[in-house]
Amino acid sequence: MFERSYLTKSFTVSDPDARLRQANDLMAFETSDGTIKKIPTATVIRVDAVQRLQAGSNKVALFAHALQESGTPIGWTSTNNLQGRFINETLDLLKPSTGSGKFGPNAAWSRGAYIGQIDLVEIVDAKTEIERIASDTVAPYLEMVGQAKLSGVTVAINSGFRSYPEQKILWDGFDRRLPGFNKAAKPGASNHQNGIAFDIAVAGADGNEVYDWLKQHAPQLGFVRTVSGEPWHWEYDPPRAQQAAERQTYKIPTVTE
Repeated sequence: MFERSYLTKSFTVSDPDARLRQANDLMAFETSDGTIKKIPTATVIRVDAVQRLQAGSNKVALFAHALQESGTPIGWTSTNNLQGRFINETLDLLKPSTGSGKFGPNAAWSRGAYIGQIDLVEIVDAKTEIERIASDTVAPYLEMVGQAKLSGVTVAINSGFRSYPEQKILWDGFDRRLPGFNKAAKPGASNHQNGIAFDIAVAGADGNEVYDWLKQHAPQLGFVRTVSGEPWHWEYDPPRAQQAAERQTYKIPTVTE
């Protein structure tokens, strides 16, 4: 059963300018005698609701409704004011609509073939943007995030599930060599479309603390590198991850760089 991850956690306010927002207008601030109200730094809060506002063509701003640990309401504030900036928190479950087709937002594809509809979960990525991942992968991904955190390492994604139209945009840009477009699979052929692929923020390869942690620990948690030349691309594939672990590696044999 899906549950929003933030409902069971406590958060610490880390921004010294954590301003409170008006409930009926999140772009406006709460004031008292002309002074903007703030939540003191290091305050420990709980969050019982999240709202989003469009902040650009592809971006949203997230706001959390903060409570004292006793449950007393404090008010609305930006999630960027919280330690960790709400990265890796799950937001909403997205189920397929009745009659959804193979080009819809929940349509899964594998090796060029439509394979059905899947449930998706929204999650906050490394850039504090909202990605989607297959609901079946939420628990193992968050387990990996938690294990990395115990080592002082922050694992976060830059990209998760993609719909057919989204993959088509990436493919068309790559195929036409447009600026800003990287290598992409044809629509229907990317593992980002079947729900098992994660582009993880590694900022490089060997020597990056996230990448080095993944190499050492990810296969034991069901994740494995599957694309040569893309150190950020990992897939939740327990059988192949186990095979990699048995070979004392972190990648499938076709990954050579």
